[in-house]
Amino acid sequence: MKINVKELILFGILGGFIAASQFALSFLPNIEVVSLFIIVFSLIYRKRTLYIVYTYVAIMGVIYGFGLWWLGYAIIWPLLSVITFTFINFFMEKYLALAIYSGIFGLSFGLFFAIPYVIFSGVNSGVAYWTAGLQFDLIHGIGNYFIMIILGKKIYNLLNMLNHKYFFTYV
Repeated sequence: MKINVKELILFGILGGFIAASQFALSFLPNIEVVSLFIIVFSLIYRKRTLYIVYTYVAIMGVIYGFGLWWLGYAIIWPLLSVITFTFINFFMEKYLALAIYSGIFGLSFGLFFAIPYVIFSGVNSGVAYWTAGLQFDLIHGIGNYFIMIILGKKIYNLLNMLNHKYFFTYV
């Protein structure tokens, strides 16, 4: 996947935008728009979204430090993007399906996030980590569902229109 200078700049800005959006909502437990943006970007930029995702993950590591939690981010967020663009024909412009998908992702976030803990600390540690956060996964899933239902189509249409006008025609 070779990218040009315009894409490099755009993808860097979008990765920073995702990080800024997470900081802006950090006072709310497990309510975020990161999932929304990664899903929408994956529908538009497909495989190239991985540049955006890894920019975001790197920014988070630089700001908060590269701990065990960071490995979870390095697994989870690219996985969300890959699943989205792999099944793009199923998800394209089906916002209820996208909302359900985003909600399920939020519900399973803690389970995926526990993978590095299982690898480095053992199964018991990973299970304990996951079960201790189930109530936050519930909030995360419900939040993701409603955020996608409310904003998904609007963000997709806006970004698609701006891309056609100023940058690229991916979709």
